[in-house]
Amino acid sequence: MGCRIKFEDEILSYRLPPQATIYGLKGSDNSAAMYAWATFAGLDVEFLDLGEDYDLVELMDLFPCAEMVPQIMVDGLDVGNLEEFKEWLKYTIG
Repeated sequence: MGCRIKFEDEILSYRLPPQATIYGLKGSDNSAAMYAWATFAGLDVEFLDLGEDYDLVELMDLFPCAEMVPQIMVDGLDVGNLEEFKEWLKYTIG
């Protein structure tokens, strides 16, 4: 018989990468850095541009304590700005 893995076991063990949405600003160094950190960490990243994909009202609804962009949400969790995201990565992924 050997060491065969059942197809069902293989499918059930597969895990999708965390879904991340970056609320950033194209041309911003911090937005580019956050995108780079998120993709390097293996997150499935969607980048939204201020003024094109969202506005300040939507940003404040999603991130009431935000004082700057970019902000990131991972799997529905408000993670915060770039520095908060790096801390989150340190304790969550690594």
